[in-house]
Amino acid sequence: MAELSYAGIQTFLKSETCAVDELHDGIDIAVLGVPFDGAVTRRPGARFGPAAVRAASGWYAYLGNYKGGVLNVETDRVVSYDGLTVRDCGDVDTVPTSIGRTRPRIEAAVEVAASSSFPVLLGGDHYVTYPSYLGFARAMAEPVGVIQIDAHTDTVDSSPLHGEHFHGSPMARIDESEYGSYENHAMIGIRAYEGPEFATIEEERDLHVSYASDVDERGIESCVRDAIDHVTDGVDHVYLTVDIDGVDPSFAPGTGTPEPGGLTSGDLLQAMDLLGQCDEIGMVDMMEVAPKLDPTESTQRLAANALVRFIESKFLKDMA
Repeated sequence: MAELSYAGIQTFLKSETCAVDELHDGIDIAVLGVPFDGAVTRRPGARFGPAAVRAASGWYAYLGNYKGGVLNVETDRVVSYDGLTVRDCGDVDTVPTSIGRTRPRIEAAVEVAASSSFPVLLGGDHYVTYPSYLGFARAMAEPVGVIQIDAHTDTVDSSPLHGEHFHGSPMARIDESEYGSYENHAMIGIRAYEGPEFATIEEERDLHVSYASDVDERGIESCVRDAIDHVTDGVDHVYLTVDIDGVDPSFAPGTGTPEPGGLTSGDLLQAMDLLGQCDEIGMVDMMEVAPKLDPTESTQRLAANALVRFIESKFLKDMA
């Protein structure tokens, strides 16, 4: 019998819990939360994101565990979680006042999870993507590309106020790591303001960017397919990172650095359907959900739905 969405312990998709070091082959998805927003520059609150997204996912667990499954009328896919093994590994231990002490804990947890399962990471501010990426890449032991849905490029090399480690710098840190490179990186939804040096990065480093205006003009499907083609041309493994501020704040206001003119909620869901078909993607994160900034709870519901749509596409693709 399917458990009511609001009852019981609020794990992701109502899954069983499991310590990271108890994961093993046969577990399809390992969920990790990182309740850390110590690297933000504007409005904090993403530390509450993992709990909110977990709670919002309960509705989809209720549907997916319904006897016989349910029909997703947008994708024409019958959704049933029979045979899909998900474990919620809880939250990585963080130190709210220390980026440096928190970073290796994230790396270690993701590396262990990625060694046997497909990690789904719930943030947290977007700086968390950097250590998470490193943990995943170390488990793969080879270069890893990045597909990034975001309003901001997060390519700041160094800030006079925040230094080299804050939520505006994770892509710069990934690029300089032994596993990452802008040549195997694609961004979707970028808009608003960037430092003038970004134009040089885009031009000289073969970084692929579909701006929000490109999505408006060409459609989300074309932009996502171009991103996949660009990134998978040079690597066998891809990390997908989703900053919820890639979506217009009229659909997702609960985020620390909202920018008008972004993707629609429908754009994001369609993108996640398409990205789920990319075999090279081996991990996904959902970042910058700050639920206390959205009294309607729309932001965490959209974030949970986006992850569920990705999971449906990747793991339930053979069901009809």
